[in-house]
Amino acid sequence: MQSTRVSERTYPRTEDVHGHTLSIRKMTPADGQRVLAFAQQLPEEDKIHLRSDITTQDGVNEWVRNIDAGRTRSFLVEEDDKVVAYASLHYNQVTWTRHQGEIRIMIGAGLRGAGLGRKLVKDLYQAGDELGLKRLVVQIASDQPRVRHMFEENGFHAEALLTDWVIDRNDQMSDLIVMSLEIDPD
Repeated sequence: MQSTRVSERTYPRTEDVHGHTLSIRKMTPADGQRVLAFAQQLPEEDKIHLRSDITTQDGVNEWVRNIDAGRTRSFLVEEDDKVVAYASLHYNQVTWTRHQGEIRIMIGAGLRGAGLGRKLVKDLYQAGDELGLKRLVVQIASDQPRVRHMFEENGFHAEALLTDWVIDRNDQMSDLIVMSLEIDPD
């Protein structure tokens, strides 16, 4: 985001992304099974990027509890009543990092590279601003240059490179990049 200010975003809303008519709305606890179905259909190489294992009912239940407890705000992207992507802002108001929100975005393979991630970053920015957060943080594997570039285009900058910090389901290690974006208080 060259200018970090974001125009007011409303929910639910419809977005046209490369010929796909998508609905973006806030996730509710009732959406657990829909998220589980989305996560279970992800390719194996994508599952390493999940914050928790939402390919299991226990993982989805944890996510739903965090939404209920006010520790997570999530947005679902749907096409034809099917979840095709999500974006989440995770925060905890009682820790020493209470001024920060960690963001996660997962987009189904058929919509990657179409600009949906940029739109979702703006939703997460607005959510962070509404919560009074000062900074958004994202963690990405170093083998995702397109994802890193998308965050850089949105104003994020690298804070740290952590060597061999990520391990995939086949025990292959890679580096982790921590990026952040200050939320403009005005």
